[in-house]
Amino acid sequence: MKKHIYALSLVTMLAACNEQYDNTNITNQEATSTEVYYAPTFAEPDGAKQLNGTPAENLRMLFNTTGADVITSMGRMNITNEEFEEIAAFTAELVAGKTTQKQKYNAIHNWVKDNIEYNHSDNDPYPVFINRMGVCQGYANLVTVMCYSQDIPIVVVNGYLSTYGAHAWVYACTDGKWYVGDPTNGNITNGSWSMDNTSRYTHLIPTEADVDLFTDDCATYRYYDYSLNIDKVTATENPLIVPYSVGGFVISSFNPSTDLPESITEVYLGENITTFGETYNMRLSINNFGRNLQAIYIDKNNPTLLDHKGVVYRKNGDQAQLYYIPGGMEFIELMPMEVVEKNTIYNHNAVKEIYFPEGTKKIEDSAIENCPKLERVYIPEGAEMDSNALYNCPSNVKILRGVPSGIKHVTM
Repeated sequence: MKKHIYALSLVTMLAACNEQYDNTNITNQEATSTEVYYAPTFAEPDGAKQLNGTPAENLRMLFNTTGADVITSMGRMNITNEEFEEIAAFTAELVAGKTTQKQKYNAIHNWVKDNIEYNHSDNDPYPVFINRMGVCQGYANLVTVMCYSQDIPIVVVNGYLSTYGAHAWVYACTDGKWYVGDPTNGNITNGSWSMDNTSRYTHLIPTEADVDLFTDDCATYRYYDYSLNIDKVTATENPLIVPYSVGGFVISSFNPSTDLPESITEVYLGENITTFGETYNMRLSINNFGRNLQAIYIDKNNPTLLDHKGVVYRKNGDQAQLYYIPGGMEFIELMPMEVVEKNTIYNHNAVKEIYFPEGTKKIEDSAIENCPKLERVYIPEGAEMDSNALYNCPSNVKILRGVPSGIKHVTM
């Protein structure tokens, strides 16, 4: 979904959205029933800590809080049991005679540093081990598997190498102390630093860590996209009221890596949730993990986000940006916008009706694209609509002028 900026005063917009739970869905032009949503209580501030340091400081704080006990697997590693056993047998010989975890870790780190050629290849751990080549992700994956075979807690971390670009490295806990290791670049640096000494590895900027840091009755939580993120929702009660914090830290991201439970059709987000991720990594959208969601509601005190009729917008000064349309919405009512640009509604597999309110002046080519169930589009009288505004949508979509009779505004 492409983001767009609309010239709409937030004062006007927030006034219009003040009754943000008075939502009405229509299923046809003659709909007469009015459905009113009563808001559950949003999660409220509870004194939890904000992650407001540098990325390295934030990750250090999280790991120092959780300890190494949260590391119970190799993470999301692509390796068979047979491949693991072969690497484990080799590693056991490599570290023979080493008595401490730190000695074993150093031996593994240095072997990978010295024996793997930096070259584009299959970066799963076994191909890197057999072919002796890979890029940074392959280096980190192989070190992780080798350490795991020796019961050394270790996590693959992804992010950026200073200004050079995307990078992968590891955080390992040896003899009760965390270290940051970069086997890819070990030949030009000492390659491993105490995690607590963040000034030594400022060139490594972590954006995500491949481990569940916290788990509760609602979800599992990971460090992702610089935030404490809801990674997998396990609660099934609808609506889902997202918690304010976990483990003493504020949850600030709702960007699950797996599909939401089918029973959840509505989500209520407090003032703590400030991101679903950017367009390139908003997994609710690009992976269609939110295909059953029919509405998301945002606490009016949220500093970054707001909702209108269950659609989420970003606040941007005195303007708003369309941010996320829930994947299960059958009727979409957007805020006023002068120009509806390309891909405003894109790859939406549930929408049947779309309503562009007064104030919409032009709907450009491909503004609505790849919506296979679309039946009706309502546009204001006098609004201009390009000939290919509906691209790769059903050929029999009805274009109707004016406000559909089923929409009613309810005050409570």
